[in-house]
Amino acid sequence: GVESKFGVSIGRIEWLHDEKLWSLSGVDGQNLGQFKGLVASDKNIVSPRVPEVTGRLPPLDGNLVIELSGKLLNLPVEPRFVVMLAFAEPQSAIPVKAFSFENSKVLSRAYCDSSKPSRSTASERWVLHSTAEYAEDIIAQTGLKKPSDITLNKVAEQLFHEFQSTGLNISQPFFKKAHRWGSAFPAASIAPEEKCLWDRNKRIAICGDFCVSPNVEGAIDSGLAAALRLKDSVSSL
Repeated sequence: GVESKFGVSIGRIEWLHDEKLWSLSGVDGQNLGQFKGLVASDKNIVSPRVPEVTGRLPPLDGNLVIELSGKLLNLPVEPRFVVMLAFAEPQSAIPVKAFSFENSKVLSRAYCDSSKPSRSTASERWVLHSTAEYAEDIIAQTGLKKPSDITLNKVAEQLFHEFQSTGLNISQPFFKKAHRWGSAFPAASIAPEEKCLWDRNKRIAICGDFCVSPNVEGAIDSGLAAALRLKDSVSSL
């Protein structure tokens, strides 16, 4: 009984007061339907920074959920740059599949993405995370707009060079690409007890790692809490 739609970006979320339903529209204006409840997993759903980055209004008007949106505004975050590397051959000189860097101003951690379950083994792929300090310095120089290819190529080279400086015999990858993760990790938890933000009257839950803890475990805990609140609320209608 579940209909899934992938590859669809939500452009506008409206509350239909008389019907007590949520109406969703795509960024192209397409009507995506009306719904009894809503779960959002993006803290930027009401962010005033959205127009600066995307040129569009935030999907949700914060005045519709004043209490919830107030907790999301000015939520401190730490940026990162992330680099994906792909190697034709296994990097057998690296004795582990993930590790952290303690004394680097450039790299914070690295992990072998292709070692995860059900991943393709056609190549060996590593993901590098920059430090927040490094990312903040690059963003201060280039601004918040989409980074240029020149900037991303420079970042990719610098992070890979730092990866090689571990002294391990790391070969040249056949693929190397950087991505800016502007709001990578929350620097605060805004709902550690409740585990999500919830408006029972409008049946909207906002969840994510920013509610519980800045890791995938925190995101899962928050998502489960949001699902349970929505399930209990809708089933009582």
